[in-house]
Amino acid sequence: YSFAQSGPLQKKRSCTDILCVLLLLGFVGAWIFVGYLGYSEGNINRVIYPTDTQGHVCGYGKMADRPYILLFDLTECLNPAALISGCPTPHVCVHHCPTETYSPWGALQTNQNENDIKDRMYEYCNVKSRSDLDKKSVKALIEEKLCPPWYIESSSLFGRCFPMSHNSTTDQKRSKSSADKKVLIRATEDPNSKTINTTVLDQALYGLTAYLNIREVGERVFSDLAETWWMIGLGLIGACILSFVWIVLMRFLAGLMVWLSISVIFFGTGGLLGYCGYRLYDVWTKETKESMKNILEVNWTPEYLNDLLKLRDTWLAFTIILAIIFFVIFCLFIYLRQRILIAIALIEQGSKAVGHMFSTLFFPIIPFIFQLLVVGWFLIVAMYLASSGESEHRVIFQNNGCSNVPECQNFKSNQTCLVEDFKDCAERCPDATCQFFRYKNNKDFSWLQLVNLFGLYWGIFFFSAYGELVLAGVFSKWYWTRKKDDVPTCQLLRSMGIAIYHVGTLAFGSLVLAIIRFIRTMVEYVEKKFKRMDNDLARCVLCMCKCCLWCLEKIMRFFNRNIYIMCAMKGTNFWKSGKDAFNLIMRNLVRVIVLDGVCDFLLFLGKLVIVLISGTLSYFIFGRYIPDIQEHIPNLYYMFTPIVFIVIGSYLIASAFFGVYSMAVDTLFLCFLEDLERNDGSEGREYYMSKSLKKILGKMERTAAARNTEQYRMIESKGGNKRP
Repeated sequence: YSFAQSGPLQKKRSCTDILCVLLLLGFVGAWIFVGYLGYSEGNINRVIYPTDTQGHVCGYGKMADRPYILLFDLTECLNPAALISGCPTPHVCVHHCPTETYSPWGALQTNQNENDIKDRMYEYCNVKSRSDLDKKSVKALIEEKLCPPWYIESSSLFGRCFPMSHNSTTDQKRSKSSADKKVLIRATEDPNSKTINTTVLDQALYGLTAYLNIREVGERVFSDLAETWWMIGLGLIGACILSFVWIVLMRFLAGLMVWLSISVIFFGTGGLLGYCGYRLYDVWTKETKESMKNILEVNWTPEYLNDLLKLRDTWLAFTIILAIIFFVIFCLFIYLRQRILIAIALIEQGSKAVGHMFSTLFFPIIPFIFQLLVVGWFLIVAMYLASSGESEHRVIFQNNGCSNVPECQNFKSNQTCLVEDFKDCAERCPDATCQFFRYKNNKDFSWLQLVNLFGLYWGIFFFSAYGELVLAGVFSKWYWTRKKDDVPTCQLLRSMGIAIYHVGTLAFGSLVLAIIRFIRTMVEYVEKKFKRMDNDLARCVLCMCKCCLWCLEKIMRFFNRNIYIMCAMKGTNFWKSGKDAFNLIMRNLVRVIVLDGVCDFLLFLGKLVIVLISGTLSYFIFGRYIPDIQEHIPNLYYMFTPIVFIVIGSYLIASAFFGVYSMAVDTLFLCFLEDLERNDGSEGREYYMSKSLKKILGKMERTAAARNTEQYRMIESKGGNKRP
């Protein structure tokens, strides 16, 4: 190296990979044009709001004052054909969901005044005005599917009117017999003489939502969140403070904090293993009927989690899994104890670098905001493109009583139809309807969704790469400066400016990852199509392709990260940075694999400690194990609802903080390897590394020299014994 004295940092920068910059700008322009096409041809309200039988969008346009949709007969949705052709019952946009249970057909049978009946059912009829309603009798309105024969007290959910649950608790559902079920609509109150009770209604409701108790579970979860949202917020703020304090402490006590992390994980895992073993022993000795059930025998109810924790098999599985994890962690600590020392030294250097420039801890917010903008643009364009098609209607014959009607003989069930062409059949046969099914995709715009998807991948990977390049520039500048106090305080802003020169390099690396991810998506799409076919060979080949593409993406992510470090350090283009990074890694392959893995593992332990502390504290708080604050904890349906949100949020927050640390360690490690090759510690070629790294490096070199000398003596002695 001819410039070993000044280090590898390139002061004069020039634009790299200009062709990729032009390619990126061209694609951004094309993506904006795709969005314009979707905006000009689509109607996003079709996706946001529900649509009635005639294809009118509820809450928009002519139906602006009717934001909710009401299904005339929800029990028709029990038919499996509803999954293909849609629920075969009229849908109508209404001002509000029904606030009472009432049957216009039943009232008509008891000779009630028709004007009074029309006053009560007008809000739920598919007519333009009250004058259109008065032109026909109640019987004609019901038979022509303009008004519902009955409706039930309902509440809105995502713009749909769903009947309210009439069974308050799960235990009541289990204890009630069929004779005790409440009858809501009698057979005399329905044109088809159908009795509607709570059992039939709940089956229809659950069948439509495709989940047995999704509504009840959802209501309970939202109720718990409404009660504890401020406590969850405090928990996440506490996780932020804990992460920040942990990083500050690592600046001064990196070794102690790492060993403390290892101890917390080791003893924490052992404690969980002991607790699960105790619960297993307790359940095993009691042997109740509920504990001996199989996991598949547990009913899927809102109390599913509590029932699951009563099983012997549950605690047996927890104990085995934790025992395996505990054994693996123990073996790793024993085997890697020497490598942990140099990893701690690197983490100490990373701590000093981050501590010298605390602003880097908050920098990930900037690329994250840009990624949110990319995702938002993708969703908007996707919804506009999805709503750019024309409305598709399909024929619905409810009772198959229209086969003898001449006007209906040219139509078949589930066949596409036009409302104008179907009028004659609908007038002669009230059981036949040309019902709105969906908005079919515009064939000319279908491929534009692929462009939109590729733009999502490229944009997310680009801004992720931007964050890595900026941080690499900051930390490489810190390493290659002998007097650390000479590093500018505004180095982060300077690095952000330098990154502009390397937009082409960022575009190149992110383009490669986007292409790999796009191919993975296409392979997964093809795999879903092949699931319908009984072809084991094709599924096996596709599975192998998915595995190879996943490995390829992981490898490219690793090399891209090191390429950005080299680019930030030397200012070279993508290919030159890739060549230098690859050669440097291959010359130090063992060090890279072992130390990089150990450092990542130790940083992961730090994140795990923060999550473990947050989760444990929240468990004791919401489990009412702290007597002093029991009175302030609200009664919850599920104790684990706020705990899960706090644990997930704590992990994301810790990942953001430690992500900066990880980038610092990776950058300093690559600089460390570069330093070893550029310098030898002699006068004029002094190392840039810290004294702690020099000390550990010296021990490793002496150990390696002693090992090589011993091996040489053994070879010589064996060679001497063979001589005559």
